[in-house]
Amino acid sequence: MKNRISWIVAVLVLLGCKEANSQELIEVKPWVSIGPNEPPSSPNYRDDTGIGPVEFIRVYPKKEGHLLAGSLSGGLFYSNDGGDLWQTCGSDEWAYTGCAWADFYPEDEQIWFACSNFSGENGKPGRIGTEGGLMRSMNGGHSWELIGDYKDFIGSPQLVIYGTRFHPANPTVLFVLTSDGLYYTENCLKNVIQWTRVPNVNGLTYDLDFVGEEIFVSNYFQDKWSILVFNIDVYDQFTKVKPFEQESRVMRNVTFEPQSDQLLIAKDFLKETDEVCVLNKSKDTLEVLLKKQQIGFGSGYTFAVSPYNPDEFYIGQSTRIKKQLPPYTKLVPIGFRYHVDVEFVAYDPFDSLKVYLATHGGVFISKNAGTDWENKSLNLGISEVMGMAVSRHDPNQIVIGCYHDGSMVRADFEKNGSYSWRAVNGGDGLLPLVDPTNNAVVYTSNQYNGGGLYFSSDTAKNEKINIHNLNNLKTAGWETAVVMDYNQPQVIFFNYMEAAGFNKGNINVCRTRNAKENNSAEILSDFNASHQMQSYKVYGLFNSAYHPNVLIAYVLDYVTDEQGNKKTNHRLFRTDIAHGNSLDVKKSWCELEHPNNSWIADIEIDAYHEHFIYLSYGIGKENPESIFGDRGMLYQLRYSSSNKHALKRQIDISKNIPSGVAGRYNLAYSKKNGGTLFIATVSGVYAGTNRSLKGKSRWQSIGVALPHCKVYSLDFNEKHNVLTVGLFGRGVWQYYF
Repeated sequence: MKNRISWIVAVLVLLGCKEANSQELIEVKPWVSIGPNEPPSSPNYRDDTGIGPVEFIRVYPKKEGHLLAGSLSGGLFYSNDGGDLWQTCGSDEWAYTGCAWADFYPEDEQIWFACSNFSGENGKPGRIGTEGGLMRSMNGGHSWELIGDYKDFIGSPQLVIYGTRFHPANPTVLFVLTSDGLYYTENCLKNVIQWTRVPNVNGLTYDLDFVGEEIFVSNYFQDKWSILVFNIDVYDQFTKVKPFEQESRVMRNVTFEPQSDQLLIAKDFLKETDEVCVLNKSKDTLEVLLKKQQIGFGSGYTFAVSPYNPDEFYIGQSTRIKKQLPPYTKLVPIGFRYHVDVEFVAYDPFDSLKVYLATHGGVFISKNAGTDWENKSLNLGISEVMGMAVSRHDPNQIVIGCYHDGSMVRADFEKNGSYSWRAVNGGDGLLPLVDPTNNAVVYTSNQYNGGGLYFSSDTAKNEKINIHNLNNLKTAGWETAVVMDYNQPQVIFFNYMEAAGFNKGNINVCRTRNAKENNSAEILSDFNASHQMQSYKVYGLFNSAYHPNVLIAYVLDYVTDEQGNKKTNHRLFRTDIAHGNSLDVKKSWCELEHPNNSWIADIEIDAYHEHFIYLSYGIGKENPESIFGDRGMLYQLRYSSSNKHALKRQIDISKNIPSGVAGRYNLAYSKKNGGTLFIATVSGVYAGTNRSLKGKSRWQSIGVALPHCKVYSLDFNEKHNVLTVGLFGRGVWQYYF
């Protein structure tokens, strides 16, 4: 009975009842993962279909079947059965869910070290920020402690941690490779860790390995890569590999792998084709073993030497992986049925035939030395959602666009009450739509060459019509923006890139009233002509079911200041005749003032006042003026009804919403109870009504157990009272009121 009363109070708070408005939300229910938590089905094999990007795999060498796998955005996962089933292991509760690196303590499979990063940096580890850094678990991921933050190293949250290495003879000595120096502790198991910087090592330390009685470190300092050599127990002095110092070509990174008493070195060049060399220590020579390589993908870590036969190794070749054996003059044939983008490769220490791949589509394992590969990603829910749409009639039906893994639809395809995920097109998926009157009508999009916006009337099972192609329009690629008029769902507003003419390269807005009709698109904007913008992109589109004639465009305006510095202006434009004659719409755009020249995350229009909008930024102010809460994350903006572009009043309504990273499309508005607004950020999801929307009251936190990832879409289903959020790194989650 007590729990029921608590839940009723919570609902009253969320729905804005005056009597409950000042009470705190009682967090009684967790968020639920909707997935995809297993590889999506696909009618035909596609090598770009997967569940999300895995950055690394670590194999415990003393007990069979124990694995760690990490995602730069999605966190850390563990398997004790060789990868048949994965489980989350506490990283969802880190301040930053993303995991750049992890490893087992060599003497105990229950002691783990991991690096929490703020976010990935274009496929590489990102900065640790103010709350990330080196984490430690002494109990198999059940609890974690931060043992090395930015203050323990260089004192800057911009620091990047690339990995850790244990001393082979004394594993309590732990090395940490960073973007600014090499650090170590003499006892990584102590309650309080003392970190020491290795003297005289400046710049980035990227890789570290042990060969015999020496430590090799790849180091980037003053625009040059070097390989530093230390005695295995003396860290205050080093030498450099002399033949490597003679290299004059510019390299992006340097990684290496021990090969018996030698060292294989992978040189990733900026312009020339890459090479694999062998360092003969006794002769102090560096000999080229493989020429004309392409090992840049995976940042050089798609590289592993067999512990059973040191002459055998795997090396990345473009986005694939290749197996090498003497005399290294031709490739060893291996299977190809794994996700096309490979980040990491590892051998199994107990089975000479077993190999693991970390890919952008999950974990793939070969049990027959690379002949066949199997996707082993069950419960590895790390999809990086870039856009999401939820059915109005059935919140179980969801469409998402995913970074690396295309678009996916979750639906009851067989009409038997069982919902599953299906991959519907490849490339990097972007923004989708679902017709509110017909669940079978869905729109998906992707950015890759030849991509664009697709229409389907059969839940994307078979029919996929490319709307950009039908209209001879060039896709806007990563900058894709699309919205549907939910009162007339056949009307779609979307953007495209100008392929020729005075506006070549600029991105404008168009409209179609029939997605299946050739040349049906009507051009609605030319900001060059209307606002004298020479270089620009329509980066976002926003509309409202309550005000169907209103369309707002978020435009990136690229300019050069008087000093010759390039600058991006973040501008908003509004039209109130979105359904009018296209020539009239072109002339009707008026600019909307907004508080900060910063990245805009989302916009919602108030249902009761078409001149009120709610605007969220991608991140709030770093140094809020007020001591009463964070500022600059969320605003209510009131515009003049007579002069529609003039900002009459701005109200910072952020209150207790932390100013951390949001993402995009992170607002959801409901007309119920006088207006309810939801906002999602890395820190969670919040609801505001009545006084909160006027900046006079705190926001209510929704639920528990939601991972701390960037948000890329938030939806509130009024009919079923369901909140759905798309996370960049942990897929789709729902909260049921």
